[in-house]
Amino acid sequence: MKTDTVKQAESAQINVITEESKQVIYKSLLSALTIIAISILVNLSIRVDYVLLGSSLGETSVTETLQLIMLAVASWSFFLLSKQKPHFAHAAILISGFFAVLMIREMDYWMDMIHHGSWVFPALAVTALACAKAYQGGKGTVNEMATILQSPYMKLLIGSVILLVVFSRLYGMGSFWQHVMNEHYVRDVKNISEEGIELLCYSLIALSAVRTHRELKR
Repeated sequence: MKTDTVKQAESAQINVITEESKQVIYKSLLSALTIIAISILVNLSIRVDYVLLGSSLGETSVTETLQLIMLAVASWSFFLLSKQKPHFAHAAILISGFFAVLMIREMDYWMDMIHHGSWVFPALAVTALACAKAYQGGKGTVNEMATILQSPYMKLLIGSVILLVVFSRLYGMGSFWQHVMNEHYVRDVKNISEEGIELLCYSLIALSAVRTHRELKR
């Protein structure tokens, strides 16, 4: 039988909020607030472009600029990881290169001023360099990638990339929106939907990249 002292100690433990519980709740609330902030940012950028600036989400719009910033943050986070943690260098450079290529693709408007389709050349160069670095690591690159993928934040990053390259592309198809609106088709409506989803995905990718870098750096 338990003594009164043991019972009192167990009762005291039940009625006390542990530091671990506080940390879990704090981190969950912080994550929720961060997602809320990102959602507000995406909405604000579109409203600023259309309501205040009267633009149509062109290449010089706030929304497009934020997309480039988010991709730059994601690419830079993994590039820093490769420098700060050499045992992740090959896989981290490969991931960094992937987001750098996406950023170059988003800058096609500016590169077309030089020559139409000229974005392909820097994109191929970055791809070649990133793949060469990954190849240098041999089979170790696979092990590095597996370690990076163990980070819980990489699940959000992968999910966001899939939403970006699959859902947003299918959702933003002009033929779909023309069928929905028929003779009332307005391209700006399609652009708002497509670019808003893209910025949301890019923002979640940047958030995941920063958190993955922070965790693996420790």
